[in-house]
Amino acid sequence: MTARTNRRDVIRWMLSAVMGGITEARLSASTALFAGAEYLSKFAPVRRWIQQAVATGEATGVAVAVVHRGRIVWEEGFGWANREASLRATPHTPFGMASITKPFTTTTLMTLVAEGKLRLDEPANKYLAESKICGRNGDADAATVRLLGSHASGLPGIYESYDADEASLVPTSNALIHAYGRLAYPPATCYEYSNLGFAVLNGIASGLTQTELGALMHRKVIVPLGLNDTFFGRDSKRLRSSAARYDAHGGLIPHYTTSTPASGELYASAHDLARFALFNMRQRSSGLAAILNDEQIDELHRPVFTGPTGVATTFGWFTGHTASGIPFFFKSGGDPGVANRMCFLPSHDLACVAITNRSNGSELAYSVCDEVIANFLPDWRRPEEDCGFPSKLFVATPAWRGRWQGWLENDGAKMPVQLNIESEASASLALGTNRAEIITGMRAEGEAFTGVSTGRINSPDAIRTAATALQIKLLPSNGRLVGRVFAIAGDPNIKNVRLPYVLTLQRS
Repeated sequence: MTARTNRRDVIRWMLSAVMGGITEARLSASTALFAGAEYLSKFAPVRRWIQQAVATGEATGVAVAVVHRGRIVWEEGFGWANREASLRATPHTPFGMASITKPFTTTTLMTLVAEGKLRLDEPANKYLAESKICGRNGDADAATVRLLGSHASGLPGIYESYDADEASLVPTSNALIHAYGRLAYPPATCYEYSNLGFAVLNGIASGLTQTELGALMHRKVIVPLGLNDTFFGRDSKRLRSSAARYDAHGGLIPHYTTSTPASGELYASAHDLARFALFNMRQRSSGLAAILNDEQIDELHRPVFTGPTGVATTFGWFTGHTASGIPFFFKSGGDPGVANRMCFLPSHDLACVAITNRSNGSELAYSVCDEVIANFLPDWRRPEEDCGFPSKLFVATPAWRGRWQGWLENDGAKMPVQLNIESEASASLALGTNRAEIITGMRAEGEAFTGVSTGRINSPDAIRTAATALQIKLLPSNGRLVGRVFAIAGDPNIKNVRLPYVLTLQRS
């Protein structure tokens, strides 16, 4: 950039500050918008940092938006949205949202609450016409709609991605509930991040309205809020002008879908996420329709399950407090080729969005939000999106030691299980008639026991995906051990699967 161009841009930004408007300037082959020279100066170090990450190949495409005092004060795109198509990232480029889809899903459900079709604290099964939540590890009627959206329903997590030639394998929400809708834990007793809970919300919304979730979200949330860059991720025409996804080395990842679209298949721009933050902070300007009243927005933000650090889940978000007690809300999104962060502080009318299209972009996205917010709140510290207990060394007390037997269930499998815990250094797991395999990496998370092992599960999905790496989590409950084992395969940076199988054990 020439010195003459620099002077022209600086003059333009200074004029915009005087006029109180937003000025557009072409910078680094992307569109940058600042609400005055004050914000240009404030965010200059963050901009240089992002530009360096793109220049050195640490990032492919990045988009940022900041809200302050009821308006977007900075939005900008950096690098490539799609390098192969020579498509630059801009503030209006739709990026994959991954789990930032979740608060859009819960907002869609809340519009049904507003219409009187749904109550958050009713059993989810009340609204499921076909497959329902079941299981011997807890009371299915205690698994409420609110708990499903707060990762505390007792349902385990799940994840599977599908390439374009695997479209026939993608399950409906009803099929997924039928295969995996068993409680691993008693509802409201344990935090486990659960895409499966959002598959159930999908089933509820679709069942109540006879409308596919993407179309319902479009009608109830996306259009009324003026989110013109936002769409559900199976719109092939709009995908062509959206951000592609790249692995940690910058290699292009082919387009994929997942088993739980309600938890992760939205595309949105940084600009639209900033508008969504304005809505969540009750800003009625900027053409945002009043799709929910203040009390209903509060229901989306109400803490549900609080972890040991003070971070809590809400119906779609996570929430916490700064050291000085200021409440904030946040959500991240991470999938192969996706790493995003969104934070907002209603009491300070402040929000930051950072979205990327790289598997390893989380640190960049999180750090951008941290630096931006710290400009306004010096006591800001990065919150962890986790309400579980920290991992520590497992101690094999008498309550754990010994032989346990029971069953593994889900996806058509019902296999006998033998668990033997001899000490902190010696434990094994046997599935069906297979030999016992050593459990390694034994840890404690609060009252829970965790470890890793291997084994073959006789279910169609586990056989199809060759998922034989096992992650175990068990909780003591009424003299039994209850929990799940994840069967895992693939590369988490490119394509992977994590299938849940419920365990119910008693002393043998």
